[in-house]
Amino acid sequence: MLPRAIAAALQLPKLEPGAFTATKFSTKEEKAKFGNHLLRFIAEDYPRGLWTKNFYNRLSMTFSNIAHYDSAGFWMTWFDTTADQIGFLKNIAQCPCWGDPTFTYSDIEKVIKARVRTAGVIEWKERLLAEERKRKDLAELTRLKRLYGEQSAEPAAILPSALSPSMAQVDLFS
Repeated sequence: MLPRAIAAALQLPKLEPGAFTATKFSTKEEKAKFGNHLLRFIAEDYPRGLWTKNFYNRLSMTFSNIAHYDSAGFWMTWFDTTADQIGFLKNIAQCPCWGDPTFTYSDIEKVIKARVRTAGVIEWKERLLAEERKRKDLAELTRLKRLYGEQSAEPAAILPSALSPSMAQVDLFS
């Protein structure tokens, strides 16, 4: 779960329809509803309960995303791991938000992009990922120490002589 301050910076103030332009196929209200839903989805750390078919359909057409074949593929690409989530947030933060808002969601994309960049969510997720990697590395170190015991010798000294780095190199192309 994101810290409250970051979640609040993402979600508040709520996006209001009057700030957006209607398209031929979407009202200002629909744009604001999508934007608020996306910001809530990020702020609540990607809960499955907010991952609906309608949300996926719209999200797959914004921020230069592609459909990734289906909803499950999109989820696996962007939300399975903390590293994936960072990629998703960076994709939003770096999106050029192309298009005329009378035809696209570029106006809502720009607002969401600005919030993602200033809320500190990317930096927080990066710190979280560093902690996850450290825990994984320390667990692996513990496993290897149990398996091989403490080794005080230099790595080259414990290699079999046939694998020793001092072994003469053989020219394979002579």
